[in-house]
Amino acid sequence: MSKVLSLTFALTVASLFHAGCGEPEPSADVADEAVQAVYEGKLTVPEAQAHCRCRLELVPIGGTVFHFGLDLSQSPPVSFPFQSTVAGARISIAELPITRLLNLRSDANGKWGFTAVKVQGKPLPISFVYELAGYATTKSQVFAVGDSGITDVAVQFPTEAYYGAAKGQIEQQIGALIGAPYTLSNVLVTTVGKSWASMYSPELPHGDPGATVSISPAAPFPASLGPVYFNASVAPDPTLTTTSVDGGVLFGNLADGSYTITASKAPFTYSALTFVVQDGIELYVASPPHATQGTNDSPAGQP
Repeated sequence: MSKVLSLTFALTVASLFHAGCGEPEPSADVADEAVQAVYEGKLTVPEAQAHCRCRLELVPIGGTVFHFGLDLSQSPPVSFPFQSTVAGARISIAELPITRLLNLRSDANGKWGFTAVKVQGKPLPISFVYELAGYATTKSQVFAVGDSGITDVAVQFPTEAYYGAAKGQIEQQIGALIGAPYTLSNVLVTTVGKSWASMYSPELPHGDPGATVSISPAAPFPASLGPVYFNASVAPDPTLTTTSVDGGVLFGNLADGSYTITASKAPFTYSALTFVVQDGIELYVASPPHATQGTNDSPAGQP
């Protein structure tokens, strides 16, 4: 399942672990340029190390693509089973568009993986884009990948039909509240979850009820929308003022740029997330275990 994330250096990668640096560490810009050149196929790993006079390393990256929402091809529609997976989704790194050419796909079990190159001791900031015909193109938050890599990335991937139907329902709800038509785009969704919450765990529901969520920078309604919390039936409900046991929350109509999502509920603390909204991608999703995870370890469905 693992692939080396470069077009030209696969045959030289073994020498990575034998190449010494022996030089003062260069500027971050020089190191980043060297890594970028490897991904673009312009330098081999040893060449990049010589260029930047730094030590590069290989780290594992991977995860699973999960279904989300209702299967509208059924009559009547039914929910996709929890932990059901999507095969054939193409995964690429948003910060390195050239990685789309690698055609990295989720396998029959929804799993995907590759080996990334990074500067040793320096976090690698990357986000993942998921694409598949019939599904809403989805982008993750920005992960700061450390020296041990990350192999439990999860995404809840909706079909275009479900995303369109859910978005239309929210537009109608907001329109009814304000007494005017409302159009929604650039939607960001995360789950405020318990400390143990994970798409890889059968425990449900994931959510930490009673938390408030904010986004920065914020824009006033109607320029942007949110927070809109999901109710216990996993449906967005504009009348809610805090998270339900589902834990879901969304923001919408976000302009291009970087956003930080934070949650609050005493006495617990929650991890902050960073998303980068960009042209051409309408849906942004963070899924447990790498969503808005908190320190609350109470059982499922409890405050």
